[in-house]
Amino acid sequence: MRVALLALAAFGLAGAQMGMSGEEEEMLEELGVTGTPMGRKNQEPKAPAVKSDLPYIRCEVCRRAVELAYAHAKDKLDKRFKHKAKRRNEFTQFEGEAEIQEFIEKVCVVDKPDGPGEWIRRTDLISDGDKLVLYDTGAAGHCERECRTIEQACDEVVDAADTDFSEALYEGAKQGLDLEKVQRMVCNRSAKVCKTKPPPLSPDRIDYPFRAMTDDEKHMADMCAPRRRAARPHGCLLYTSDAADEEDS
Repeated sequence: MRVALLALAAFGLAGAQMGMSGEEEEMLEELGVTGTPMGRKNQEPKAPAVKSDLPYIRCEVCRRAVELAYAHAKDKLDKRFKHKAKRRNEFTQFEGEAEIQEFIEKVCVVDKPDGPGEWIRRTDLISDGDKLVLYDTGAAGHCERECRTIEQACDEVVDAADTDFSEALYEGAKQGLDLEKVQRMVCNRSAKVCKTKPPPLSPDRIDYPFRAMTDDEKHMADMCAPRRRAARPHGCLLYTSDAADEEDS
C-alpha cells in the first residue's frame, strides 16, 4: 500500500505540473491521498498582519534586526580591518559589503530555512503593561498573524533605513562602535522608528497565541520552502496518506 501511495504521490506531482483532471483528483482522494499537489499554487493566503500592532513594535524590531546584522557584519569585517591596519601602505580590495547587504535583505524573510529571518518565527508578541514587547520563545512557531506582523514591521524599517543600514554596519565594525550606537544610527536617525515612544497599549488589544511547530512540521516547512516561487510565498502542502493537511503558516 505504501508503494502505491508513493507512486500516486509522484503521479500527483506530475499531474500538478501538467494539470490534473477532476477524475484524477477524485481517485486520489478516494485512496486517502489528500492535500495540495506540490507545484500547484496554494489557494489559502498567508495570515494578515495586525496593523494596529505595528506602531508598538517597529522600534524594537529595528533594534533586533540591527543586533543580528551587526553581529554578522563584525564577524565578517573584523579580520579584514585588522589586516588593513597592519599593512597601511598596501592596497587591499575590501570584501564583505555584498554579503552584508545580502544578510540585511534576508533578515526579514521568514520562510527561508535556517536563514537570518528565522528569528521572527521564534518571536511572540507579549503585552507588558502599556507596552508590546518581543519575546524569544526559543522554538520555531507557525507563522500566523503576530509572526506576519513582525515580518511587516521588519520590512518597513529595513526599507526606511535603505542604504544607511549597511553603511552603519560597515562604519560600526570599522570604528569598533558598540551595538547601542549602531542601533541609534539605524533606528533613530535613518529609519526614524525609535525617535518617539508609541502611545500606551490599549488594554483591549487581542493576543494571538504562539503555536510552536513540531519537528515534523518544521521539517515539512523547510522541505517546501525551496520549491516556492516567491521570497514570501503563501506556503505549500504535500500529498499525505491521512487527512492532516497541515500548513506551515
